[in-house]
Amino acid sequence: MDIQLRDRCDQLSNAELEALFAAAGLGGRKGDKIRRAFLNSQLVCLAYAGGHLVGASRALTDGEYHGFIYDVAVHPDYQGRGLGQRLMQSLLARLPVYRVMLIADQDVQGFYRTLGFDKYCDAMARFDMDRLYDLAPTEYQA
Repeated sequence: MDIQLRDRCDQLSNAELEALFAAAGLGGRKGDKIRRAFLNSQLVCLAYAGGHLVGASRALTDGEYHGFIYDVAVHPDYQGRGLGQRLMQSLLARLPVYRVMLIADQDVQGFYRTLGFDKYCDAMARFDMDRLYDLAPTEYQA
């Protein structure tokens, strides 16, 4: 498996991210918003095979105490081959902080446990569903 990891996303398109996230079953990511999320993240790790995006991950950090990993996605054709671990190890190596957090569905928590993660009960979240997607151009007009 000839996979190239990249830590820059300046050539990344929203179409290839959307396709990867849809294939990996990670919904709720559409349009240019997903590309901007990667561009605005301090750390990214992208995996390419034959010029095609087959894995992606990103992280935010204060560089001292806390880091948060988001959007770890591996195309189903490449799952179970260690690519997810490579993506995570690339991010973790660049997160020299006290606490690294992530949100993981129940079915993938075992994978993250192999990387040293455990449940953290004191976390809270606030959701604003109106901000999940970009507004369509006609919705900007009032």
